[in-house]
Amino acid sequence: NTGATQPGKTAYRSAGVTPRDVTQAQFYDAFSYVGLFSLEGYGLCRRGAGGAFVARGHTAPGGKLPVNTGGGHLSGFYLQGVTPLSEAVIQARGDGGERQVDNGLILVSGNGGCLDYHACLLVSPRKRLN
Repeated sequence: NTGATQPGKTAYRSAGVTPRDVTQAQFYDAFSYVGLFSLEGYGLCRRGAGGAFVARGHTAPGGKLPVNTGGGHLSGFYLQGVTPLSEAVIQARGDGGERQVDNGLILVSGNGGCLDYHACLLVSPRKRLN
């Protein structure tokens, strides 16, 4: 069990949505296992099913729930823990280029204290004003 459960429930309730409404996720992923625990903790897949969910390709580009579309901390860039938010803004603005996901609701998560402490933000894209 991680600290993701309560912040996730609070964010979903505040936004009037459920985990099924999330169309992509941007996780703080300083370690490879964090994504699996975050998927489960935020209710994006069943507890204990994170590995199988990823192995089936659901989190890959074109999957039903793309995760860390810019590579996250492990494969993209490390912006002092703000990488997930940065990528969510890129996606919400439609500036993702080849990695752009057809947007809906983006879950953004940061954590610390060995996954004990989480912060969760739900981002919904809006049309840009030019």
